Amino acid sequence: MAVFAALMPLSAQAAESRFSPEDQARLAMIERQLVSVRPFAERVALASAMFLGTPYRANTLIGGPETAEALVVRFDGVDCYTFVDMVRALTLSENQAGFIRALEKTRYHDGHVAYLDRRHFLTDWVALTPQNARDITRALSPHVVVTHKDLNRRADGGVYIQGLPVHPREIAHLAPEFLTPEVAAKIHTGDVIGIYTKLDGLDVTHTGLAVWKDGVLYFRNASSLKANMKVVDTPLAAYLAGKPGFLVLRMMEAG
Repeated sequence: MAVFAALMPLSAQAAESRFSPEDQARLAMIERQLVSVRPFAERVALASAMFLGTPYRANTLIGGPETAEALVVRFDGVDCYTFVDMVRALTLSENQAGFIRALEKTRYHDGHVAYLDRRHFLTDWVALTPQNARDITRALSPHVVVTHKDLNRRADGGVYIQGLPVHPREIAHLAPEFLTPEVAAKIHTGDVIGIYTKLDGLDVTHTGLAVWKDGVLYFRNASSLKANMKVVDTPLAAYLAGKPGFLVLRMMEAG
């Protein structure tokens, strides 16, 4: 895990950050290209497109049960979560200070930069304040299934994240075979797609963004597949083949 020497003061909530000069320059470049784009979906599409080809890199965030949380901003490598939260922060901001504020609120409960306040589960985007999104899955199809989950509780009774309470939650999801043209039409560019998992204690195993191009609905995601290991676009229907289901969150257009 790289630790950058350059530190930039943030809000009083964040003890420190990891934000290199190179990444600050990349942010400024992206903000310049977004400045004239106003519709929310178009901003999401453009901001996320700038990550295409960016290497997949896991474990870039700093923090843990015994490690102080730091606000990490990295454009040189993303995982499926940091890709989506950085795109949302870019979409909601027009300068570096605004980006930092939006990223804090997107990544953390009440914008409090701390490990146990990190949104560890995708549905935390809906359940925790401030809400990043609303769950539109139930409105997609009459075939939606709702499953009770005790998030963070493993099948053996242990927990995934030490110190984090178990979150009872109802997870709506739709099987891939019900992604009909009518259902796809209800999914907008910029919607967040979660890949549902049957594993105890988890809601999804992967996430990315819906993007319409030339009449095809794509799944733009930071892929850890050996054939990719970067941010790619894959037709959503093809990606979902063999998966247990998916859920759709619609981003709030304000932070």
